[in-house]
Amino acid sequence: MYRTFLLLGLASLLCLNPASAQPRRLDGLVTTTPVTQDRDHATYNWQIRHAEILVRNHQVSPDVVIIGDSIIHFWGGEPNAPRVWAGSAWTNCFAGFKVTNLGFGWDRTENVLWRLDHGELDGIHPHVIIIKIGTNNTAVKNSPEDIAAGIEAICATAHLKVPDAKILVLGILPRHDEDPGHSVTEPVNHLLQDRLTGMPWLTYRNFGAAFRLSDGTVNAALFRDGVHVNADGYAILGNQIRPQLLDLMK
Repeated sequence: MYRTFLLLGLASLLCLNPASAQPRRLDGLVTTTPVTQDRDHATYNWQIRHAEILVRNHQVSPDVVIIGDSIIHFWGGEPNAPRVWAGSAWTNCFAGFKVTNLGFGWDRTENVLWRLDHGELDGIHPHVIIIKIGTNNTAVKNSPEDIAAGIEAICATAHLKVPDAKILVLGILPRHDEDPGHSVTEPVNHLLQDRLTGMPWLTYRNFGAAFRLSDGTVNAALFRDGVHVNADGYAILGNQIRPQLLDLMK
């Protein structure tokens, strides 16, 4: 009888520990339902950029791919963006590696899922996949649970597509347009910390503290607007990513 209760107790603990489960793709949420978008059409053509990446996949075998939104899209790298905000920080971060930039301005988790479902990781074998997405989901007030589920679904899909790759998930960066004392990003990051641990192929890192002052408020000096970091912010972001990348490339 004691043995039975002990086994039941252990099973209950495992069920309560999200780190024991692999990332999954939960259907039925806005954040996990693949869809295209055209929200930044004045700056670039979303479908053309997607096509350029598919062509690049036939021409280049990258060591690293970095998936994201406008913060990644306009940082630097190839395929070329219509504008580049911090080319030097990009070069310093990724020096020595062939990198494909899978950042798309205004993308949310559901848009990334569409892109992955339609070939953006097909036919390539990167050693590391970096994922930084979700800030645009906070802007439309998707719940932290749903945003975390969308990021988790991206991890699951990327791992299915490239099972030998190491995945580095970055927490959502703070937003300068957040209400003081009320972060819309940290609740998501706390959920990711709980869910995306305990797997040898996945590393989660939250660099948010590097973009805040000692009192916890967002450091406005590192942002070009409410959401996007400036050149100094990119230098910090690159310096945070670089040692993680070097470690995962071993």
